[in-house]
Formats: sequence, structure tokens, C-alpha cells
Amino acid sequence: MEFSSKFVNSDMRTILTLLVTFFALTASLAQTVVGATEETRDLYASARQYLQKGDYANCIMVYNQVIQLEPTNLIYRRELAHAYLLQGDLVRANKMISPLLKAEEADEETFQVACKVFAGMKKMDDAKEAINKGISKFPNAGILYKEKGDLFTTQKKYEDASKAWEKGIEKDPRYHLNYYNLTKVYYFTKKYYWAIYYGEIFVNMESFSAKSQEVKKIIYESYKFFMAELNNVALEGKTNRYENPKNFEGAVIKTFDNLRNVVTGGINIDNIAMLRIRFLLDWNKNYAMTYPSELFDYQQRMLQNGYFETYNEWYFGRLDKEKQYTNWAQQHNALMNQFDNYFRNNKMIPKDNQYYHTN
Repeated sequence: MEFSSKFVNSDMRTILTLLVTFFALTASLAQTVVGATEETRDLYASARQYLQKGDYANCIMVYNQVIQLEPTNLIYRRELAHAYLLQGDLVRANKMISPLLKAEEADEETFQVACKVFAGMKKMDDAKEAINKGISKFPNAGILYKEKGDLFTTQKKYEDASKAWEKGIEKDPRYHLNYYNLTKVYYFTKKYYWAIYYGEIFVNMESFSAKSQEVKKIIYESYKFFMAELNNVALEGKTNRYENPKNFEGAVIKTFDNLRNVVTGGINIDNIAMLRIRFLLDWNKNYAMTYPSELFDYQQRMLQNGYFETYNEWYFGRLDKEKQYTNWAQQHNALMNQFDNYFRNNKMIPKDNQYYHTN
């Protein structure tokens, strides 16, 4: 079978183009791969271990060593700048991080570290420029919106900080720390339902940390204030305030308002569980199709699999009555172990296009 030279040349040009593209991409990615050799990988691992232990002197020494072995690798230089920052040596941190901002392979963390360094040096314009440049390059990076919010917080621009964290949730719903920051903001600004909603998403994403324990308490206290406010409104005779909801927030509040009598006598572990079950049933009947929420879907799956009571005990039992929770956990040890296995292997993952915001 004969081939036209025209097609042979065309095919060869295509193959050569693909090969050139492949090698160019490989060369580019090589700059951000951690450890081209076993030695550098081991040194990098050692440096990170020193960092986790707070041994910044050894961490910095090892990063300097690995940079000598792979001087063009951006990751090592970024990590060294971060170590200098944590040690408090802002001059060296600045000297290390600033040139990286011009590099094509600069990643999200590069801009985050730069923002921290510049803010630490009180170079607020440079910090703002760095974080905005990072967001321009990585518009869906939740970590950069978190850092932007932190920057606004240092300047006492709290409303701007909240907007940055909200945007972070909208753009990158699977980055957890924006939920954490907003949970605290909305609790202190008395937007209690949003503290509950964002807080529970956060705890499902970061479940076993000091932050998660802090947020559990905020959620529990927020339920008390939230339901008390609904009762106050009812006492004032404003019974039609929550009728005909026009958005997610309104639908949530109306659903809870219809359940005010479930928590007669105050919030405790028994009636908060019933309140949350009744909410799920009513929500799925009336609003789930209009306002899809992975958090509510996740709770529904817990209910269907027989773990929702245990889930609520895990959330609120210790906060309500420590001794009672301990006794309950001992009596239901097998169930707690089953729940723990299910919970760790079925983590809630927020979905795109389910962002709802305050009015």
C-alpha cells in the first residue's frame, strides 16, 4: 500500500509537534515536582518534619541544602521563604519570595506566602498586589480568598474580609477554612443560622481538630440563639414574617419557624436531634429540589443509614451533658465504632453551584 509523501510529511509534522509539546510540558512541570532524586526527596521530607515540630533552624538549614542540589526548583524556595517567615526573619523571607512572583510556574501557595511576608513587613500595598495577582492567575483557589480575607482582617476591614471568604466558598467550595472563618464571623454578628450552616460543613470537612471542637460549640450555641429569636418574633405577633420565602435563607428560616414547638423547654441533646430530623423531613418535602444542598443530602444519607442519632450525639452530646454522653457512648460502643468507620469513609464533599449567601 502506497502513501502520498504529502500525508507522510503531514503526519511527521504532527508527531514532531506533539513530541515538542510533550517535552516542553514535561520540562515545565519538572520545575514544580518535589525531588528529582531520592536524596532531594529525603531532604525535603526532613525539612517538612522539622517545620511541623517548629524546629525552624534545622528546617531552614535543610532547605538551603536541597536548594543547592536543585537550584531551579521553585517549591523549595517557596518553602524556605515560609520557614523564614515563621522564624520571624522577614528580610530573608522577602528576599526569597519576591523573585518567585515573576515565575511562570508560581503556584497558589507562592502568592499566599508572599502576601503573608509583605503584610508582616507592613507593606500592605505589596501584600494586596500579590494576593490579587494570585487570584487573577488562580480565580478558583479558595486558599487565596482566605488569605485575602485575613489581610483585610489585619486592616480591620471586617466586611471586606467576609466578602473575600464568601467569594472563596463560591469559587472553591471544597476549601474548608473559609467556612471556619465565616462561622465565627456570623456567630459574633448574630447571623446564627449561617453560623450553623457553615459551621457544620466545616466540621464535616475537618472533623477531629481543635478548630472542629470550637465550631461544634458555636453551632450548639447558635441553635439556642436562633430558635430563641424565632420565638421572640412569634411573641411579637409577626407571624407572617417568614411566609413566601424567596431564597434559600428564607426557606430555611420558614422551615425552622414551623418547628418552634419541637424545642419547648430549651435546646438539649434530645430535642435538637428531633428538631434536625423534622427539619430534614420538611425540607426534603418542600424545598430540596429548589435549593439543593449537599449538607442536607449528607444528613439525609446519615438518617437513611441509621447513623443520624449517633451523628447528633457526636456533635452535641458532650456539649450538653458530658457525663450523660460518656454513659451513652459506653452503652452504644459498637454503634459508635460503626459510625466512626462510616463517617471517616464517607466524608461530605461540598458540590459546585450550591452556593447560598446571606441577604
